[in-house]
Amino acid sequence: MKYFHTNVDGREVWGSAPDLPEDATEMSETEWQTGIDAARQQPAATLEQIKSTLKAGVDAAAEAERLKYITPGNGQAMTYQQKVAEAQAYKAASNPKAADYPILSSEVGITAETLAEVADIVLSAFAQWQQIGAMIESIRLGAKRDIDAAEDEAEARAFVDAVVWPSAQVQS
Repeated sequence: MKYFHTNVDGREVWGSAPDLPEDATEMSETEWQTGIDAARQQPAATLEQIKSTLKAGVDAAAEAERLKYITPGNGQAMTYQQKVAEAQAYKAASNPKAADYPILSSEVGITAETLAEVADIVLSAFAQWQQIGAMIESIRLGAKRDIDAAEDEAEARAFVDAVVWPSAQVQS
């Protein structure tokens, strides 16, 4: 018999089995019993702690969903913001000059053939992002609200399990 300790979904698991599970730490029977005794003395997670963990998971899932539509990174986010600002300024200008729109200008010949076409593409992508971003944010905030309102762990977990992100809705 092999005695072991591992973590599964953020929970400690102490066990014994003929074979050692993957990612488990093998230990002597004495170490195993000491670990189990110590684990039994630890207070169970409170509902508030469970809710906090679940809400952090919702935030992480929302970010993963966002990254299906955008490139990650703070610098990339700043670039997207600058592109939109330049595209909006370009469209509002009566006599736009390429030098006033350095990020858009860098895309001419790559994204589109003219500065005007690049601005149109950027603004179209931004409009699409506003829709998908709003959907993700609504789902994220609604799930966190529902988790907060849950009266027990099962109900809180059921709210998480019920989340359907936009990419899954599109695939259906």
